[in-house]
Amino acid sequence: MRRLWKFSLSHILTIFLLCISFTFATYIGVGANIATTAIFAQSNPEATNNPTTPAPNQSVANPTVTDAAKPPANKDGSANPTKPPVKDNVKKTTTPDENPLGMNNLVPFPSNVALPINVGVALFVNNISKINEASNTFESQFDLRYNWKDPRLAFDTGEMGTNRLEFGQEAAVAKLATIWNPQIKITNIIEKDAQIVPGLFIHYDGEVELIQRVKATFETKLNLDAFPFDSQSLLVAMLSSKYNSNQIALTQDQNDLNESGLDPDLKVNGWKPQGISFKMTQLRAWNGAFLRQIEARVGMKRIPNAILGSIFTPFFLTLIVPTIFTFFANVDLAPRLVAWSGSILALVALTFTFSVRYPWLGSNSLVSQIFTAGHAFQLISVLLSITLFNPDVAKKMDRFIVAELVSYLRWLVPVGFLGVLITKSLLTAFDW
Repeated sequence: MRRLWKFSLSHILTIFLLCISFTFATYIGVGANIATTAIFAQSNPEATNNPTTPAPNQSVANPTVTDAAKPPANKDGSANPTKPPVKDNVKKTTTPDENPLGMNNLVPFPSNVALPINVGVALFVNNISKINEASNTFESQFDLRYNWKDPRLAFDTGEMGTNRLEFGQEAAVAKLATIWNPQIKITNIIEKDAQIVPGLFIHYDGEVELIQRVKATFETKLNLDAFPFDSQSLLVAMLSSKYNSNQIALTQDQNDLNESGLDPDLKVNGWKPQGISFKMTQLRAWNGAFLRQIEARVGMKRIPNAILGSIFTPFFLTLIVPTIFTFFANVDLAPRLVAWSGSILALVALTFTFSVRYPWLGSNSLVSQIFTAGHAFQLISVLLSITLFNPDVAKKMDRFIVAELVSYLRWLVPVGFLGVLITKSLLTAFDW
């Protein structure tokens, strides 16, 4: 009767373990995706109320002009980002075969100018609404500013009554079709459903500022090996495929750097913005010419707090009862094997649940390595249960040696396993 009572108790504990494990596995499988849901923060509301913004039906012949006493934009080295003279409620949807700015390839290249023509680039991120790890994409809205100088566009401030001409929306598209521009494109943009609204400034000395408010989805390569302690670099790559490095040079001076940055109120649920950086690169075209490219990268660091609970809580629950049975309780072999059988099934179910919820996690990821370590711990524990911890096997060996080994392994195996998990997690979290 005593043996039957022990066996029944082990069955009850095993059923309890399975219920708890599958409950947590189901919970995390159907829970909200914390890491990829984002708050779409409203930014730059003053741009929608700019009284100098041209109306949507404004023609090129009647551009908005500023007061002649007003100093030219970006001549004072101001650090405040330039906002395009556009309205957020005006949407221009592009298709892969449509040029959103109506850029005219027939306008001749500027003459009597030093080559290459410097084209300044600035990028100001207004918001990031979603980071999709499964598709390696992110959705964002930002302001892009290109500026260059074309002496042919210089004008007399006395005759025009202003030192800067402004063109917004349709007027900017129409004006761009009549002047030369570097025809810079975002190479990693997904053009379906992309919205690009332009604004254009032409200064009295021929300096041109093209500002684009871009709202779209962008492709980027995400490295998820360190999930959930990972940091990502969201890419926006700009390139002129028409003009080579001998004709134009994408540059950044201090004014461009001052105009670039992240909105101070930028919030992405589950992520912490880290800043923006730029890198100049050069690509070789099919005809052997070299093309200038500038890469803007927005750093994002994942906040792992909520995800850690959904990983480690069910993981340890699948192991705690059979571990106690094997190493710290006087239980016969049969109840131990029953407990480990339930633990193995529960961990397999948990691994499958995570593979469904996070299909983009590879075998090198921290989560996969933790689950692999858990299966290894289960295998070692089962082997110890049927050998050294099995009285029928131990009595055939020297009882003093067996006693020493059992007392040593009773603490070495579980504590060593816990130490491996903690060490691996800390090394990944702090990138040591």
